[in-house]
Amino acid sequence: MDQYFLDGRPISEADASTAWFDYAERNGIDVPRAISLWEDAATPEGEASRRAVAQAGIRVDVDRNGSG
Repeated sequence: MDQYFLDGRPISEADASTAWFDYAERNGIDVPRAISLWEDAATPEGEASRRAVAQAGIRVDVDRNGSG
């Protein structure tokens, strides 16, 4: 299962996504791009997207075993 952290504190995926989309809106990231980054950040290949999401203080730890 993927895990989400906001400023180092564990939070639910729903809370993390809310924080991400609030950040994206405040920083001029359009909705389709924000969605794309968020979805990609939850994939093993999404390191660049995880770095983008991290700018909002959100860390996504991806379950690399495929159960998340």
